[in-house]
Amino acid sequence: MTVQAGEFDTTFANDGKLNWEFPEFVSITPQVVLPLPDGRLLVVANESGRSPGFVVARLTEKGQLDVGTGFGENQQGFARISTGEKMLSGRFGASLLRNGGMLITVHYTSRQPSYESGFVAIQLLPEGRLNDEFGEGGVVTFPYGSIPVTLSRAATAARARQNLSRNIKPAVQSTANSGASGIELSGGKIALVSFGFDPAAQQTKGLVMRLNPDGTFDDTFNKIGSATVELAELGPGGDNAARGVAVQADGGLVVYGDFHDEGTFGTYAVRFTKDGMRDDKFRTTIMSSDRLPIFNDIAVRKKDGIIALIGGQHDDGFIGGEGVIVVLSADGSPHPMFNNGQPLCTKVVPEVGQNWSSCAFGEVDESKLIVAGTSGDVFATDETHAVCARYRLTGELDSTFNGSGWVSFDQEEKLEISLDLHVTAQNKIVICGEYWKDRLSFATGGWIARFIA
Repeated sequence: MTVQAGEFDTTFANDGKLNWEFPEFVSITPQVVLPLPDGRLLVVANESGRSPGFVVARLTEKGQLDVGTGFGENQQGFARISTGEKMLSGRFGASLLRNGGMLITVHYTSRQPSYESGFVAIQLLPEGRLNDEFGEGGVVTFPYGSIPVTLSRAATAARARQNLSRNIKPAVQSTANSGASGIELSGGKIALVSFGFDPAAQQTKGLVMRLNPDGTFDDTFNKIGSATVELAELGPGGDNAARGVAVQADGGLVVYGDFHDEGTFGTYAVRFTKDGMRDDKFRTTIMSSDRLPIFNDIAVRKKDGIIALIGGQHDDGFIGGEGVIVVLSADGSPHPMFNNGQPLCTKVVPEVGQNWSSCAFGEVDESKLIVAGTSGDVFATDETHAVCARYRLTGELDSTFNGSGWVSFDQEEKLEISLDLHVTAQNKIVICGEYWKDRLSFATGGWIARFIA
């Protein structure tokens, strides 16, 4: 029997579909799924509601808990990370480290009496333990205070000195993450993006940080370890926030985010050099309209630095959504081959459209762009389900993928929300997400699906 691209991979779990239900631990939804080189999966999963902890599980290539092979306390295949007084909120971000461990980011709020808020960056070793050589016991804490992180040089330097002196209280203790986003760079350094408040301009601005391998600020990056996103295209009262980051071969960081300027909403992409300077040779991408466009993920092709940015926007009636894909050359200019250099705004699901949430380059030569998302707009409907599509780098759907270029994941009596997508070394597409009981509820469970790429 010939297996076609776009079909469920029947060697995984139950005919390619895994319900996130493990009696060994309490967890609601797998929010991030990361494939290891050998086909196993590392999964970051939240607990119910606002919780002081989360679970990291390692699954075999067949979707079973990877027990007895060295991951988690007593090799149980999972680790629960506790954050004590810090209540986690929002989406997790996570990426693999070169040593096989993980970098995880997530927002938090503290309980009374401080009500402090911010985000934490957490490093796990390959066996699921916190990396004691990173930050304070595996954690670096970035408090916002009553307002987002202050961006003054004095405050930034003070925060760096706190890290250097290791006076920050531990945020996480182990019993054995589109929140802030982070990735590992060459030499074990870490790039993080978030947002902060500029008291002089009274504006919120995107914030890009680079840390040393031990979690201290890298002062070779813009001399203080951080830089702000300044958008000349905005008016004096415009605000912006950085949401994601990717690295190019020369060490430059491509940062995307969103902005608000006197009633205009939009999304952007800029580039910083490896020294932390804004790259004026990179063409800034600005996309704005009354349809509220937003980028949700980024991918960079290794061989030539081509950049893919994906997301969505409202349609005319604010009922359905249009998927948005922008492909840029390495210098930030629109790639002339992809949709004639124009953003691709389409409805793969004709009736209600979709909003793309994650992307990756696929095929051995990275000649295809694979995207995943959720049908409809930002609001759940009775027709909500997960969608995955494969595009040629001309902007056309690849009809050799499931015969149409796209496939859906739709279970009876459930609504499926797509959260994360990756392509494995074995050329499989792995996607995770949430189950909702109905459009008025919240997540009641989760799933992982694997397709032939």
